[in-house]
Amino acid sequence: MPVKTLNDLFRRTLQDVFYAEQQTLQATEKLVKKATLPQLKAVINQHTADTEKRIQRLESVFQSMKMRAEPRQSAGIDGLLVEAETVANEIADPDTRDAGLLAAIQEIEHYRINRYGTLLAWAGQLGLRDAAPALKENLAASKERDRVLSTVAETSVNRMAAA
Repeated sequence: MPVKTLNDLFRRTLQDVFYAEQQTLQATEKLVKKATLPQLKAVINQHTADTEKRIQRLESVFQSMKMRAEPRQSAGIDGLLVEAETVANEIADPDTRDAGLLAAIQEIEHYRINRYGTLLAWAGQLGLRDAAPALKENLAASKERDRVLSTVAETSVNRMAAA
């Protein structure tokens, strides 16, 4: 679908973030196995549950737009996920690997914050009132997840890696 209007761009970006959520769900299930700190494992597992909820909310946005929920591959998220996998597989020291994993997951969260913020702004501009609540909820969930990740990094993971 060629992008000619903001509505086209909104739809394309919606498909992009849907793909990102699906790919992230698959990746985090693998990444949790590489984490060693129980607190980090718990945060990653919660991340997985949150991702499932975000996917459901995106499906409701597709429905409100009378679109089929189809993912569209995104080089941006693919690159972030490759980087996370590289960190998980190449860092031998468990504490350092945990710090790297947390940072990689936080980068993914920042990608989501960017995408949901943009989609929410465009939904407002386009008058897509039915789409806005789910996008707003996904944005809030991503910001909260980022806050939790920062707290875990600052209170334990980074300290252990630096020791």
